[in-house]
Amino acid sequence: MALFFIEAVRFDDSGQRIAKVRWGKSKGGQVMPPATVDDPQEADVQAVLDTIANGDEVLPKFHSENGIILGPKVVDIQYDDGMHGLGTVGDDAPGHSLSDLPSF
Repeated sequence: MALFFIEAVRFDDSGQRIAKVRWGKSKGGQVMPPATVDDPQEADVQAVLDTIANGDEVLPKFHSENGIILGPKVVDIQYDDGMHGLGTVGDDAPGHSLSDLPSF
């Protein structure tokens, strides 16, 4: 199982659903920089959904003055219209959901 970090998101025209992410694969499970194998890349939501379906773990990664904070696990969600998107399990930590990540 691999670990991926989402560092930024881009919403669709409605501003309600994530359309793209900027993410990278963890280098050997490291969290502190340099933690990704390559520079973070842009990807469509479907690439993230495929990665989750393959059993890999995806987490939001926040940079703060105190270091790096990892958010809750990213999961596949289904909207009322049947489309799939990205959400998180247990939004216990305010300010650490996907929508709190920087936009690009």
